[in-house]
Amino acid sequence: MSPSKVSTIKFDEFFNVIDGKNRSGKDKHQGINPVSGEKLWDLPVATQQDVDDAVVAAEKAFQKWRYSEMSERKKLLKKMKDHYMSYADEITELLIKETGKPRQFAAFEAKGVAGWFDHHDTLDLPEEKVEDDEKVITTRYTPLGVVGAIIPWNFPIVLSLGKIIPAILTGNTIICKPSPFTPYTCLKIVELLQEVTEPGMIQVVGGSDALGPMLTAHPGISKISFTGSIATGKKIMAACAPTLKRVTLELGGNDASIVLPDVDVKKVAPELVMGAFQNSGQVCVATKRIYIHEDIYKEMLDAMVEFTKSVKVGDPESGSLLGPIQNQMQFEKVKEMFADTKNKGYKFAVGSPDVASGKGYFIQPTIIDNPPNDSRIIQEEPFGPIVPTQPWSDEEEVIKRANNSLSGLGACVWGNDLERAEKIAKRLEAGSVFVNSWEKPTPQALFGGHKESGIGGEWGKEGLKAFTNPHVIHSYKMK
Repeated sequence: MSPSKVSTIKFDEFFNVIDGKNRSGKDKHQGINPVSGEKLWDLPVATQQDVDDAVVAAEKAFQKWRYSEMSERKKLLKKMKDHYMSYADEITELLIKETGKPRQFAAFEAKGVAGWFDHHDTLDLPEEKVEDDEKVITTRYTPLGVVGAIIPWNFPIVLSLGKIIPAILTGNTIICKPSPFTPYTCLKIVELLQEVTEPGMIQVVGGSDALGPMLTAHPGISKISFTGSIATGKKIMAACAPTLKRVTLELGGNDASIVLPDVDVKKVAPELVMGAFQNSGQVCVATKRIYIHEDIYKEMLDAMVEFTKSVKVGDPESGSLLGPIQNQMQFEKVKEMFADTKNKGYKFAVGSPDVASGKGYFIQPTIIDNPPNDSRIIQEEPFGPIVPTQPWSDEEEVIKRANNSLSGLGACVWGNDLERAEKIAKRLEAGSVFVNSWEKPTPQALFGGHKESGIGGEWGKEGLKAFTNPHVIHSYKMK
């Protein structure tokens, strides 16, 4: 924050934000600092009445905002970006507290969302015309109404503003529900955006997972944008059916990386490790399975093990590369995966089969050497810092192995022969495939999954349409 800026925003008090006003509540909830296990600040638990009031305010704001010009919307986004960025340091501190992310990665998330604002400033909704002798057909894209955004705990800033920005640009209003595990950044972002937006345009209700069903059932909400697990995504889709809400579901993945035999092992090994262990493996699109050609399998695995041993795990201020698992629930799930892998007798190439319980939810990054295809570590998404490797020899067979999953979010192919790598990439059943890079979603590209990894997609030029209805006018010429 600029030293000359005078602000009324306090970063140790938290509220739901409804109709432009901070609102407290009778019941309180606290997040947990995953580094220390200590409770963080109180925040109110929103009620059904809070949700109802938010929808009324959002509908009222929508009736005006829906008719705004694109130039007006972009002007507002510029104000939102500038105002948000003036608080980026304070938001970074909140993110560190609620997620335990190492400082450099927390700062990257908190400040990197400027790129989402900037890219959306370059976008416009298309207007398509088809004309023949008797008529002109014009297709435009009009806003849906009130959007309900249900946000996960792994990237609470990117995945809240990543929904807010396109919703506002397309003429909608939006109500956010942050995860109870990481509520603080989203609550504060929405609060500070009230200083540059009209009441009811952007609101937030938090405190309990019970709020999700309140949003999905509400007849005044036109769309649910959800990022989270496959199991919850299925429940949301079913809950939206009675009101035929539009849904975008960005769900879990079991991303495969295929490594061709012509790669530079020393260069690629650290990249494979980072793809698997970024954010302590708590990334829906992180690498979850690594298939390495048999000719370089041992050499690559040895290089990965060596790099993994150098990766520091620790608190945000220790210069660590990886922080803790964000919450105890996920910590216990990852421990179950470790226990299953140990009990089945699979080989730990690096990392301990026994996860130490102590202060904070820390787990050392772990590589499992060649477990069987039917093992849990191959079949399931651990969402933690543990990854299996397997050798391969036949290209057709490894493509089938990579595609043998109900998930289809992301995938990677690594090879110096770019033509060969891209041919394989085209055959991988995933929404986003990366060649010679680990998975790095960007606001420039549509992001969504195949199979059970989701419905629809957001971001990029095409992603704007997810917040709109096509509206077609058929104009016949008078004879």
